[in-house]
Amino acid sequence: MKKKIINIIEASVSFVGILISSKLIYNKGAFNFWITLSFFFILYFYLKTDSHLNKREKKYTIFLSAVISFLLSLGSIVSIYIDLEAQSIFNTKNSIYFIVSLIGLYVFFYKLFGVLIKKVNKISLIEEHNKMSKKTFILITLALFAVYFLYFIRFYPAIMTPDSYYVIHYSNNFILSDYHPLGHTWFFGIFFHLGKFLFHNLNMAVALSTIIQMIIQSLIFSNAIRYFYNRGLKKSATIVIFLIYALSPLHAYYSITLWRDILFSSSFVITLISLYEFITNEKRISKIYIILFIISMLIMMFFRNNGIYIFIFIIPFIIYYIKEKRILFSIISVLLLAFYFIIKGPVFDYYNVERTTSVEAYSIPLQQMARVIASSKEIPKDDYDYLNKLFKYDKVKEEYKTYISDPIKSVADNNVLSSDKKDFFRTYISLMIKYPNIYFDAYFLQTLGYWYPDIIYDCTAGESASIFPSENIYSMPLTPKIYNKLINITVSRDIPLSNLIWSVGLHFILLIISMTLICYYKKKKYLLCLVPIFGLWLSIMVATPVFCELRYVYGMFTCMPLIIFLPFVIKGKKEAND
Repeated sequence: MKKKIINIIEASVSFVGILISSKLIYNKGAFNFWITLSFFFILYFYLKTDSHLNKREKKYTIFLSAVISFLLSLGSIVSIYIDLEAQSIFNTKNSIYFIVSLIGLYVFFYKLFGVLIKKVNKISLIEEHNKMSKKTFILITLALFAVYFLYFIRFYPAIMTPDSYYVIHYSNNFILSDYHPLGHTWFFGIFFHLGKFLFHNLNMAVALSTIIQMIIQSLIFSNAIRYFYNRGLKKSATIVIFLIYALSPLHAYYSITLWRDILFSSSFVITLISLYEFITNEKRISKIYIILFIISMLIMMFFRNNGIYIFIFIIPFIIYYIKEKRILFSIISVLLLAFYFIIKGPVFDYYNVERTTSVEAYSIPLQQMARVIASSKEIPKDDYDYLNKLFKYDKVKEEYKTYISDPIKSVADNNVLSSDKKDFFRTYISLMIKYPNIYFDAYFLQTLGYWYPDIIYDCTAGESASIFPSENIYSMPLTPKIYNKLINITVSRDIPLSNLIWSVGLHFILLIISMTLICYYKKKKYLLCLVPIFGLWLSIMVATPVFCELRYVYGMFTCMPLIIFLPFVIKGKKEAND
């Protein structure tokens, strides 16, 4: 009887926590019949659940439950303010809601993960089978390309946004600018100019570059499938990975989108495979994987400006975990860094390559200081004098948006920021000490979508026309309207469970779960495989210009099918060579 009473209390607390975190308690969703009925399902689950865990199971269950409960509880409160003017988020009422939600969700997830962690112990996804034949590998590649081609003919010659048209313009006119990273512009430009030479048509030139990108994307994904299949991953699990890559509209849309983020993000798949190989066969690493690793790092560093920070973040982990080859990877790292800084330094200077502005890297600090101004708080004179130089001060309150920094960057003077970093940081720290709550509010709002799942944000574009008169490039679907409508539906968030595909926050939670399982299986050295993804996520968390932009962390999505199965592969690891 005592156990049943405790279960009823736990179920009640969890139910209230779920109502708060899902915002149902705000719009009286708690009075909905089906929502109310869910309480009894929770209670039934608790009554039937054996909550006895050994010390090791309890340790990791507590960790997962605490982290996910915190993210969901915090995000549910913060997300209410995403479209509102600057105002305090954590007032007394919201603080109480947060605490109750945190406790309720913690109880729920502790019960849930307590059951799941016992179940995963029984899962075996490794089996003895022959290696994948070349014929099968080619068929998988062709199948992926064929699916992506269905989207290509809908959005021919590519899905393009203003960023895309700048890349086309720079390539077409041989403009040397790193505002859109030169590495990607040159890579695109090679096939763009080849297309111009062959077809004498700009749309067809773009189409050729898009097809090359589709082929590369298909090859990278199919090679990842083959790699883990050859490591003993069960055929059924391999099919699941293939279906995710083939049927997720995200990968199809992005394979035909003219953005630097696409191949940049695909390089993370190559990196993950290379790092897995380094750990698994530490004493006899194949040269091909070292070459692939170097190629992936070059793409990472030269296709997005945050790539260099991700590489620097990776280096100490590689040297720490790959003990047998520390000297080799130290040399490779030094050479790659030297190559990067020579290109970005003397070479760029010699050719007068235009560089990005400082405001791009200071999105979050600018937002935090702007929120203080927008909140009409008292500001010390020294700080006010600097802020009045840095911003068009009277415009800040009008322009400030909680979820995007572009309006604030437009009223910030980059020359002041670039020339007087000492005063910038002095003012930034001064206001942080005075108004830490406002800084936290601004940070949570600016990064919300990267750690909280229930965010809807436009992740793809559609038909468009060039913003430059000199390049008459435009979308011209090769398919009938009914076909176009069917393709368009696949990106709709109205489809049930569609958030599983598009949610950055959900994929971050899956990353945390995979990391936890790797530790639970006592295979911590394989955390190295996840380091680049965490580096990517962290690089956005310190400098994101918008609260949720999937393409910035698309590398998390390209790797996720592998990340999901990684703990089970290493649990029953079968070392083999291709």
